[in-house]
Amino acid sequence: MNLALTHDDLPSGVRLGAADHWVAVWDMGQICIPPPRFAKREPHMALSLLLEFCMPFVAGRHPLRLWQGVAEASRAIALYAQRDGALRLVHGEADLSTTAGFARPGDMIGMRYLTCARGRADLVEFVNHARGQRIRVRLGVAHAARLDEALPRDDRFLRVCHVAAIADFHVCSSDLPALGAGVILPTTEGPIPVEALRPDMMLILTDGPPKPLRWITRRPRLCLGRMAPIRLRAPYFGLAQDIVTTPETRVLRSGAAVEYLFGHERVLISAGDLTSSPGAQRDRRMPVRDMYHLMLDDHACVAIDRCGVETALLADVVAAEDAGAQRNLSQTDRTPCLPVLDRASAQALIAASTTGRRTLI
Repeated sequence: MNLALTHDDLPSGVRLGAADHWVAVWDMGQICIPPPRFAKREPHMALSLLLEFCMPFVAGRHPLRLWQGVAEASRAIALYAQRDGALRLVHGEADLSTTAGFARPGDMIGMRYLTCARGRADLVEFVNHARGQRIRVRLGVAHAARLDEALPRDDRFLRVCHVAAIADFHVCSSDLPALGAGVILPTTEGPIPVEALRPDMMLILTDGPPKPLRWITRRPRLCLGRMAPIRLRAPYFGLAQDIVTTPETRVLRSGAAVEYLFGHERVLISAGDLTSSPGAQRDRRMPVRDMYHLMLDDHACVAIDRCGVETALLADVVAAEDAGAQRNLSQTDRTPCLPVLDRASAQALIAASTTGRRTLI
């Protein structure tokens, strides 16, 4: 497997030790991180605006404005919902609309908008969580944005966009398997917190001999709404203490119910699909936190107590890169080490385990 990823391949906001600054964060209209009292007007090399909202019904012929910055209209970031189900983002020279029908009334939508003074790392991403659709577009427009272009003109926008965050760095995609700070991993040198791991340390796996850690990076994550991580609670899943993962992190499950229902001794289940069980819940106690992504030479599960938690596939890492660089990947780089259950299958396993009074321990 050719691991061509290095720190130089990553956007500046995700290097270990980067000084990330969240300017403001709101949740359900409540301030989690207060915005500056006076928005300075100096331009920023990078700026990120993250929004989450329930698509409203648009009555009449005119678009419905969901967000607008404090700055004059020609400079402010503005987001509109259109009658045909399209979303339109306008910011200076940037003007982008999704396809018609992308969002229906009631759909949960996430938006990530990155500006770049050099026009090399700007990006607009819309995610329809209800239908699993994603649109990610690079605009190539150089714009040294100011804070007043992103800060909301009216508090009423915060009632529509129930999650909103502004950062003066590029908040990159974190749709990858990851562990929160404080999770202890077994290595040949002894138990080590994930934030202290370094490449080439030997990790102890659920199967086979220890393998070297080939790639690790820290990415700051907004932890509200649908972006909230999952807390796996001890003693469920064989854990001695609670751990925090991204919803995309897959957990190893085994036992009689797994073999009976799916014909496999062991399977992987996304942590986000486990929240109907008592051992997993969305963790919104911290509005932002750091998450750590790990990758080995070959896809495998690390042993955390008696719980197997997967590392990232190279295909996952490439897909999540905003740069979108194309690489020739082998089938091994694309294939998980075990069968992966979809959400419906995960729910069937949870129901069977609960019925059998084996609550996924």
